[in-house]
Order: sequence, then structure tokens, then C-alpha cells
Amino acid sequence: MFFLYSSVNKVEKSLKAMNIEKSEVKAVFSNQDGPHTNLQELVLKYIQTKYLRPIAEHTQKAFELAKEFVKRRNCPIILDSGCGTGRSTQVLASKYPNLTIIGVDKSEVRLSRSGMPQKNVMYVRAELLDFWRLALQEKWPIQYHALYYPNPWPKESEAGRRFHLHPIFPTLLSLAPYTELRTNWEIYAEEFSMAACLASEKMGLHLSIEKHNFQPTIPETAFEEKYAKAGQILWKVICKTKNTSVF
Repeated sequence: MFFLYSSVNKVEKSLKAMNIEKSEVKAVFSNQDGPHTNLQELVLKYIQTKYLRPIAEHTQKAFELAKEFVKRRNCPIILDSGCGTGRSTQVLASKYPNLTIIGVDKSEVRLSRSGMPQKNVMYVRAELLDFWRLALQEKWPIQYHALYYPNPWPKESEAGRRFHLHPIFPTLLSLAPYTELRTNWEIYAEEFSMAACLASEKMGLHLSIEKHNFQPTIPETAFEEKYAKAGQILWKVICKTKNTSVF
């Protein structure tokens, strides 16, 4: 049996107001009706282990090119992970023209639709999990990590592919003093915030963690625009070091 974990009445009202058929909305369905039962066990396990998968060759080469770009610019970095066609990357670049913006996606097809990047932007085709490990190893000065609408892997059997239930999670949390996750699935947001709270305490990261729903004034990604127009409830989780603003 499947459950839709969201405010159904609010969604239906929003759909009627915008004349959008429910069949057009790709809401997240799952056989989970709450956070994963093994969340605490998995997070604690992966805090004590090291992720040792070999770095993909194409990611290593791409990282070396990105490293040269970062070195030339010699300023703090914003990392846009899973940037897709680069819409969010361009938004971040316009907001923060004095910072280096690195957009990373594994799909060459999506990146090919990104258009001409602004001068402070570099797009990289790479495996995220490998790129994150290389960036942490290199001690990149990442000030803000954008993690907008990752694949939620909603089936309970696929939960181990969610970033917060994967061995990469300690690396993810260690990359930047300010990480922002956005999602249209409340369970994913709840799990991510729970995992971050637990990992932060055990790893001594002293993170402040906030989870809340939001309605974007101007959508910053194609997914965000689609979900907002469909009246779906959007969620964000912010993990930041105490007394830290965005930068």
C-alpha cells in the first residue's frame, strides 16, 4: 500500500486555483509513512566508517580542471550539487558575483543545455560522491552547499541511496559551514534533518539545523517551478554552524 506524505487538502486547493489537473502532478509516493526505521543505526554506522569506493577516472580529471579554476579565482566557493541544466547555478552566480560557483552534475546531456556560463561559473560533469570527497580532501573553501531536489529514492528498499542514509553523509556534512537541502517530499526533509542532528552531535560539528516548508517567490530550478505551480508543499533543511549567515 502506498502513502502520499503531504498536506493533501492544501495541494488540492492549490491545484484547483491554478486549473492544474492532479494527473499532471508528480507527487512523491512511497511505501514509507514516516522516517526510515533504521535511520539512527545507519547514520551511526557510517560515521564510524570510511567510504572507500575508487574515484571515477572522469571525475578525477574533471576535478583537476575545476581545481585550476578555483585556484585562479582565489575566492570562496558555492557548490551547486546536482545542478542539472544550471538554472540554479546561474541564479547563485548572479546573487554572488564575487564568489566562485561550481555546478556539478553527472549528466552531460543536462549540462549541455546550461548555456554560456557567467565568468564566475564552472560546470563540471562528475559523480557527486567522488567530487565531494576530492573537494573535502583538497580543503576547498566552500561557504555554501546547494543541494536542491536530489532524487529522493522513495521506495523503502532504495533508502540506502538517499544521501543521509549512505556512507557519504559525513563527507557531505563536512564540506561547508552552510548546507541547504530542498525537496518536495516531507519524509526526505525530516530524515535529512534527523540524520544531520545525530551526525553533527557525534562528529562534533556543532550545527544548527532547521527544517520548514516554504513557497518560492521566484523558483530557482526547473523542478522548483514545476512543483510550485502544481501547488506542492516544498521543504528545506538548513544545516549551518552556529552564528553563521549564508556567508
